[in-house]
Amino acid sequence: MTVGEHTGRVLAAMAFGCSPLLVAGCSVVDDSLDGLTGSPPPPTAGAWEPGPIADGSIVVTVEIDSDGSTATDLAVEITSPRSPQSLYEDSTPVPFSRDFTVSTDAFFPLRGTTVQVHAAPDATFVTCRILIDGEEVATHRSEGSRATATCERRLPFGSS
Repeated sequence: MTVGEHTGRVLAAMAFGCSPLLVAGCSVVDDSLDGLTGSPPPPTAGAWEPGPIADGSIVVTVEIDSDGSTATDLAVEITSPRSPQSLYEDSTPVPFSRDFTVSTDAFFPLRGTTVQVHAAPDATFVTCRILIDGEEVATHRSEGSRATATCERRLPFGSS
């Protein structure tokens, strides 16, 4: 076997042996491009269940609880460039839960959520929770006379 034939066979073996790596590399490039362009990954059989809200939105759920019959001075702020929302209640029956729908048609569609609530005079504690698409992202419990619970979830910008 000549050096040229040997080199040809080595190159052919390398090309054949590396072709699965090249295909896997293409998949990584496709996944990266999909992440940059916002294209969703292909669905996996049996892994996806349709949600109650149409695609293109985020559901922010705010929950309040206390051992009193009400909570006071509830303030909710949803910071979003396209669909900012707020709620202010002097007195709120507990337990309390409210869903806020945020459109995802903007860059960084949900910038932050802040909830602040006070325990009623007859209560010994008050709690707040923030859930995004069903996943808890913030919670706080405060105890004592006129306790104040504050929950906050902000999109971090820059170094922290």
